[in-house]
Amino acid sequence: MLRLDVCCFLTLIIISAVAQNQVCTVFTEAKKDGFEAMALVGLAQNLPDSLLVDMVPLVQQAFTMGIQCCADEPPKDCNRDVADLFQSAVCSSEGLVETSNLTHCCEKTGSERTDCFVDHKAKIPRDLSFTSESPSADQCEDFKKDRMAFIQRFIFRFSKRNPMLPPHVILAVTKAYGEVLATCCGKAEAHTCFQTKKPTFQYAVRNRVHEIKALCIIQNKYGDRIIKAKKMIQYSQKMPQASFLEMSSIVEQIVVTIAPCCSGDMVTCMKSRKILMDEVCGNSSVLSRMSGLKACCKEHVIDRGSCVEGMKPDAKPDSLSEHYNLNADITNICRTFTKTPDAALAKLIYELSVRHPESSQQVILRFIKESERVFLQCCQEKDPAGCVKTAMAGSDINKKISEQIGYYKQMCATEFALKDDNFEKSMIVLYTRVIPQASFAQLHMVSEILADVFHDCCKDKQDGFLLPCAEEKSTDILDAVCHDYDYSNINPRVAHCCNHSYSTRRSCILALHPDTEFTPPGLDPNTFRMGSELCTNDRRKLLLSEKRLLYSLVRQKTTITEDHLKTISMNYQAMRGRCCASEDQETCFTQEAPKLVAESAQLVNV
Repeated sequence: MLRLDVCCFLTLIIISAVAQNQVCTVFTEAKKDGFEAMALVGLAQNLPDSLLVDMVPLVQQAFTMGIQCCADEPPKDCNRDVADLFQSAVCSSEGLVETSNLTHCCEKTGSERTDCFVDHKAKIPRDLSFTSESPSADQCEDFKKDRMAFIQRFIFRFSKRNPMLPPHVILAVTKAYGEVLATCCGKAEAHTCFQTKKPTFQYAVRNRVHEIKALCIIQNKYGDRIIKAKKMIQYSQKMPQASFLEMSSIVEQIVVTIAPCCSGDMVTCMKSRKILMDEVCGNSSVLSRMSGLKACCKEHVIDRGSCVEGMKPDAKPDSLSEHYNLNADITNICRTFTKTPDAALAKLIYELSVRHPESSQQVILRFIKESERVFLQCCQEKDPAGCVKTAMAGSDINKKISEQIGYYKQMCATEFALKDDNFEKSMIVLYTRVIPQASFAQLHMVSEILADVFHDCCKDKQDGFLLPCAEEKSTDILDAVCHDYDYSNINPRVAHCCNHSYSTRRSCILALHPDTEFTPPGLDPNTFRMGSELCTNDRRKLLLSEKRLLYSLVRQKTTITEDHLKTISMNYQAMRGRCCASEDQETCFTQEAPKLVAESAQLVNV
């Protein structure tokens, strides 16, 4: 039976490079439940047009091969990679091969076939706006009746919707989904329980998906250099007790995992992650100095990586100075910089990160970018220390961190003052002004996620994690905006920001003025469906309707004043109040909605 805890199946992919019977090795470690789960993820991600019933014989075929490979006299091909095993299962179904356009892949063998499957998966169309299925009370009966079938259906649906999401994330989400159901379905007030837990679950899932997507975008756009810098910051902040050499080794191994996980190479992704965590958790010297890491290494193999990614920073070593004196160390920096610039910059990143867990990655990266420019100028001079001191005058990392924390505290105050959904509405207005070419679906998603980000991150402002939380997650969202649309021909200013330095992308976009060159489509009253469906207590439906109206009006005139927008919102609410109180709601909306649009259009043209 596929139990909830089989999400731990990801021991599965832990294949030794020298294993003589790889299929049996995986089958034995994963056991029946895990092996079936792995097969289901791998197959569903490659077959977007399939049904769960199509998967049953393929999963069974892979399972049968696992049993045969663990027999006393296993077949000769049991040493093949597990990915090859699953591909063979797919290729055995002529119908699925044809409907999924995989004929050309199935004609190949070995690594060529694997590469073909990976390329195929990367081209599968997907919905750019992430939506996650939410656990709810009406699922309890099915969940209690047959947990195995319920979890199988969830894995199948979630895998199909997220073909490029690494399998360890899919199974971690599945585990969390099952835990919500297991907790709430046993309570008398199950509906209340779900309503309480659902927003947290949805935010956590969406945040994780966007985080991974952003990392892959960076890897594809900027290569390993930015990935290394980001990971050096992230883990130096979490583990300040680690030496620079230890942290460099960890980061190098982390970077190795990124490319296969982002390409969709499921098996290689999981292998490399397992090797990384085994080596880190096997280093007793490192563990003895790092309580957070030590705790995470005690977790099950499926949970170790996520635990490390989410852990709070360890205490700084007593010997660590409060501030890093760049000028005092410039001789050593220049000596290294003239030979191996990236090594010198990595050391500087490390020194700043271990001292400043309260900083965002972007603030440190912006300081490093500035420092690199100065080093190029000064390290060849006779007095490099004096040159650097002059060139960096007024550029203080502590001041930069403080300024950005102040900015985000101000944003938190705004989010708190606006209350309800007004902050989300302000976000769609802000981004529609500067990127009116974007679709409503895209900007709706951006505004919704940003509202969630600030609502969540502002809770951490007293704990010193506001800046790394808010700026990192905001940047992730803008990475997706830049990646999903090509603005080169429709909005050169946005294109400039999207192709600008990674660390300054967010500030570049936020500094843009409203796009006054955009030619809006005509304002058609029929565009807005406003009827009796607005007479509901579902705030998300009401918010969606009002955001659509704001989006359309701001596109008509990107410089529309805040006062005019407030007037339009008040008129909208007044119309809704009148019509929902009317005996004939639909007729009222039919008469009043066009008037609202016409009045709004007049305000826009003032």
